[in-house]
Amino acid sequence: MHKPQLVAVDTNILMRLADGHEATTDAWLLIKRRIRPVQFLVTPTVLGEVVSKMTEDPDPAVRRTARKALRESRTRWHFKPADFNAVQEAIAANAVRCLRDSGLLPYEERNDACVIAEAGVLDCVLLVSRDSHLLAVDHERLALLFRRLDLAAPIIASPENLLKKFYP
Repeated sequence: MHKPQLVAVDTNILMRLADGHEATTDAWLLIKRRIRPVQFLVTPTVLGEVVSKMTEDPDPAVRRTARKALRESRTRWHFKPADFNAVQEAIAANAVRCLRDSGLLPYEERNDACVIAEAGVLDCVLLVSRDSHLLAVDHERLALLFRRLDLAAPIIASPENLLKKFYP
């Protein structure tokens, strides 16, 4: 039995899956077919963002979608929440500092840096997101930075980009 390849998702992906967004659902199915075996992960930052949307967002529709995303993430979509130990938390915190200082992301996008760092600490091969800041990250520079930190640099792609690459 082969070790599963790890795929992390951003908050916007969980929310779109819960909303039934067609391209996001199609990309999830594509990943399941193309990467075998695969394990989808929800990083600590993403989990926190979804919980925050569920409890604090002023829009009741957003709160309902976040509740549905949390409820169905394991049972329907087979996402596993990633728990970090103290060492992983420290490594991720250092990677976040380095990412923010590198200029690969706007400095104020702390949560975006956290999502990438956590995916790297987890050794994810892919990070699926629709966030423009994440999608704009220069992968070569990210790989060089993460190599210095002894982390894997995930490929960052949107559902639409994945579908275009495999179904032109």
